[in-house]
This record gives sequence, structure tokens and C-alpha cells, in this order.
Amino acid sequence: MKKIFFIFFTLTSFSSIAQVGTGSPYSFVGFGETNFRGNHLNRAMGGLDVYIDSIHPNINNPASYGTLKLTTYSVGVNYRNNKLANNLETQKVTSAAIDYIGVSIPTKRFGFGFGILPFSSVGYLLEDQTQINQMETVNRFTGEGGINNAFLSIGFKVFEGLNIGFTTNYGFGDITYRKTQVIDGIENGIYLESNSSLSGINYKASINLTIPVKELELHGLISFSPEAEFISQNIQIIYTRSLLNADQLGDLEETNLALTGLDKTKYRLPKSSSFGIGIGKNKKWFFGAQYNKINNSRFINEFVNQSNISYKDASRVGVGGFYIPEFSSITSYWKKVVYRFGYRSEDKGYLVNNQLIKENGITFGLGLPMASYSNTNVTFEFGKLGTKNNNLIEENYWAIRLGFSLNDIWFIKRKYN
Repeated sequence: MKKIFFIFFTLTSFSSIAQVGTGSPYSFVGFGETNFRGNHLNRAMGGLDVYIDSIHPNINNPASYGTLKLTTYSVGVNYRNNKLANNLETQKVTSAAIDYIGVSIPTKRFGFGFGILPFSSVGYLLEDQTQINQMETVNRFTGEGGINNAFLSIGFKVFEGLNIGFTTNYGFGDITYRKTQVIDGIENGIYLESNSSLSGINYKASINLTIPVKELELHGLISFSPEAEFISQNIQIIYTRSLLNADQLGDLEETNLALTGLDKTKYRLPKSSSFGIGIGKNKKWFFGAQYNKINNSRFINEFVNQSNISYKDASRVGVGGFYIPEFSSITSYWKKVVYRFGYRSEDKGYLVNNQLIKENGITFGLGLPMASYSNTNVTFEFGKLGTKNNNLIEENYWAIRLGFSLNDIWFIKRKYN
């Protein structure tokens, strides 16, 4: 019980900082930049969820909890370096944050887990300069915030080789969009600030199949998330502020959103599905592929007008795997290391200035054994997002992600005092 209370306190304490930071200008789309919701070891294999084992729960695949043998504490953090470029200039943005915190516990009949992880992140700053009545004017657009998911997952082993699982997510968070206009020669800037406080529940179900074929294993995955609904409580204010003294506010007026029915809006969280296959040899190697589809075309943002954005269905294809030179080696530590690799290609599901946005990335990872069955997972990622066409921005980034999987045995009756 002391361990359970400690875990609950830890998750509660970290909930306010679990939001992943981002510096991507494309985070102004939809709910923001959608984050990968699996563990780092899955991310290192191109984002595959199809492979599961008995000591690594997969947050994004609830069926994996049915195979658990050990209680597992999972924590992931990241550091990302992003190079932004258009046809005129180049800038660099860095961010560091928590990717996930979770606890997974096996019992005799099933396994379950709970924790918190970021669903989406907003963090951008865009500027353009124009002239109004021969006066230089700067328009600045900024956004911050995002949505976190508190999750509860449960998985069952139906029989050897077949696992099913279910996840309930409670999403919550705040997103603030701010537009600032600064006119040369005028002391006060004009600010339009729109804030959305969002919450909602969504679900996911998955089925994992493992079939032995001589010395090999065939793996299969099907997962599905139905369309869900988020409720947004909205506030919008217009005010002026001194550019010389940020503490000095001028006029302030709150927009009466109730007149237009925008004080409370609904967002569709699109349904999604995944299909994966793979082949491998237990504790030696694995290679697989996965296809994810998200029905993003039904997304509508009634509160914040984004006239240059349209939505379509999103998709992602990922391939990857791992290799272990010698799982039980006693002479060489590096022979026991898990070497992971992967590639993914994504259609992000939105068009900006009528330009379809895509992302491609390659990943490499190391699973470093620790005491008992615990391990540290290090993932290196290199990717490209967006394009310079149609006055847009191209992002080239690299990231390093560090995940800890700490294992323990619970609910075992003592035989000796």
C-alpha cells in the first residue's frame, strides 16, 4: 500500500509538468502537435506497437498488459533540437520535457496500468510585418499549452498467444492563442487572447496475436479508438498593454461569447485504427511493419478561425525491429544490449496554404540492461516536418529520448520471515 500511495503522489505531482514542450510552428493546427503515445523502445522501432513482451508494457497497446510478469515503473524524458527554415531565414528552437510516467502491475488473472502522458502540445511564435497608412506594423501570433491524458489500461491473456486490452483516457488541458499588433510610434500594443479549457474521455481497444512457427514467432495487432468528444470552455479578451512596461495594462474588455454560442464548444477527437504484423525469434531478433489511420477530416475548430488550414484523413506507416547478439551472455555486457532501429512516414492530416504537410523520421535505440530485469532505453531520432513551398516552414530536427523501465515483484507471499 505504501508503494501504491507513493506512485499516486508522484503521478499527481508530475501532472502539472508532464506536458511535452514544442517549438513547432505547426503546433497551431488542431489541438496542437500530436505526440507519440508509446514507450521509447516502441518509438525506436519506427513507432511499432505490434511487438509485446512480459517486462515492457506498451502504453499505446493495452493488450500488452496481459503478458506482464513484473511490476514496472516507466518514465520517459526527451531533449529536442529543431532547425526552422523558410526561403528567407533560419532559426533554432530547443525543448526538453517529460514524455510519460506510468505504473504497470500484473495479477493472476490480468495486468493493469495507469499514468499520465501528453496527448498534444502547442508552442509557437510567428510574425509578419505590414504597412498600415505608411506605418510599420508587426503582427505576432503565439500559442502555448496542450492536452494531457491520464490513462487506465487493463489487459487479459485469453489463452497462450492471444491477448486483448482496453484503455480509458481522460484528456484535460488549456490552450491559449494570442494575437498581438504593434504599430511603430504607438506605445501600447493591441492584444487578442483566446483561451480554451478542454476535457473529455476517449477509449481504445487492441488485440495482439503471437503464433509460434518452429523456432520463429509471428505477431499481429489490431487496435481501434472510436470517435470521442471534447468539451471546451472558452474565454476571449481584448486589451492594450504598454510596450515599455509590461505590467501597465490599458483598456480591457471580455468578449461576450454566449451571444454567438462560442462560450462552450465541442471538438471531435477522430477515430483511429492500427494494423501491424511482424516476425521474429524470441530474445534474438524481430522485424515488423504497422499502418495507422486517423479520420482527421471531420475535425472543426469553431472557436479559433484558421482560414488557411483544412483537414483530411491522416496516416502513418512504420517499419522497424531489434537485434540482441546474445541475450544471456555472461562475458560481454554489449552482447546483452538490445539494438533497435526504425523508419516512419506520416501524412499529418492537414493542409496549410493548400500544401499537404508530411513528416519522415529515422530512429535508433539501445536497450541497456540494469540490475534484475530493469533497463534504460536510449533513443536517437532524426526527422523532417513540413516544406518551404507556399511560404511555409521546413523543420529539420534531432532528438534524444531517455526511458527508464524499473521492475519489481509484488503480491508474492513470503515463505520465510
